[in-house]
Amino acid sequence: MSVLEKAVTSWLEKRPYLEEVAAFALSCEHVLDGGRVLNELPANLDNVKEELGQGIPLLLTKADFKIEDAACENLLMFEALKDEVSLPENTRNQAAKLKDISSDDAKILVKSIISGEEEKISQIAEKSGIKIDMLKYFVWVSIKKAVGGIKEQLEKWLHDNNYNAGNCPVCGNNASTAFFKHTKRGRQRFLHCDHCGTEWAFKRIGCPYCDNIDQKKMSIKDSQDETDMRLDLCHKCMSYIKTYIGENDNSVGKEGWASIHLDILMEETGFSPKGSLIKPE
Repeated sequence: MSVLEKAVTSWLEKRPYLEEVAAFALSCEHVLDGGRVLNELPANLDNVKEELGQGIPLLLTKADFKIEDAACENLLMFEALKDEVSLPENTRNQAAKLKDISSDDAKILVKSIISGEEEKISQIAEKSGIKIDMLKYFVWVSIKKAVGGIKEQLEKWLHDNNYNAGNCPVCGNNASTAFFKHTKRGRQRFLHCDHCGTEWAFKRIGCPYCDNIDQKKMSIKDSQDETDMRLDLCHKCMSYIKTYIGENDNSVGKEGWASIHLDILMEETGFSPKGSLIKPE
């Protein structure tokens, strides 16, 4: 059993109601076991610091990550999910339709999803018959797999360059979750991106979505049934970020799907989540 499988099994012991979404997430990881990953940082990464400082995510700067070819190759691998009997029939049918997406369309899709060109995404979704949300999920997991090869190097580069904004420095999406990690500076708060997997340090107190630092407009919601997670609420932008407060560095608690039950509990509260790749149906 892999480290990830052990972590998922451990998480499900107290949360058996997450078995279906966990099975989907694990199946996607398994399909990409032999997927393509990036091997080195772009040679011109130091030249785009100014762009990053202006709020442009690294994948949209002049830095050449060569992400499109790698993610495209990974995306087409998801067709194999059609044979995964543990998944719902609808999910398997959606995956089977990936065979009708050409390599050219796959590259366009990856580029469009990174840049947020919704019209092109909709056109390919309609052409293939795959639901937009499912198609986006497959593409982002493909990108996450590719970026995973340089994740450690990339996060060190971000740390060395003191990146501390609330949105993901690599893909530009909102952070999905927060967590704490022991560092030389003490127990620091980090943010996690569900879309590309990047993690980066963030200030201990403050909303990552609207930069609110007024503690009178923030609150924490704990749950007796969920001792490893809490919700950090911002009353200024009426959003919340799910925060893993456990001590297990190998926990899947920082993954958005692992606390989707909290999103369901918050549906009627007026507070909204941001950044999660899998959303409650």
